[in-house]
Amino acid sequence: MNISFTCTVQEGVVPDDLRIKLAAEVKRISASVLNIAEGGIDLDYHEVRHGFGFRGGEVSTTSTVGGQLTEAIDQETRVDLMTQIMNMWMAETGCEVDEFLVSIRDPQ
Repeated sequence: MNISFTCTVQEGVVPDDLRIKLAAEVKRISASVLNIAEGGIDLDYHEVRHGFGFRGGEVSTTSTVGGQLTEAIDQETRVDLMTQIMNMWMAETGCEVDEFLVSIRDPQ
């Protein structure tokens, strides 16, 4: 089993140095919950330029973390993984619960 992540952040919301720490933590949490090696977990960032993303009619501050699995997992494991990633992201960035979205998809 493996998982790859795409993190979408708004320009100016999550600094580059923090992105490194967030990526390491997402990998650490995923390896622990899924019992896989961190080295095989891929994570890429995509940045939305300031003014190109909106939420509720205002410039967006929302970040997303989307994971794609190579093998299906049970719902309890999925919820545990997403909850741990959400709690870590909010603690590290100081974002509010409505400024973060995490999803973990089974293979298609």
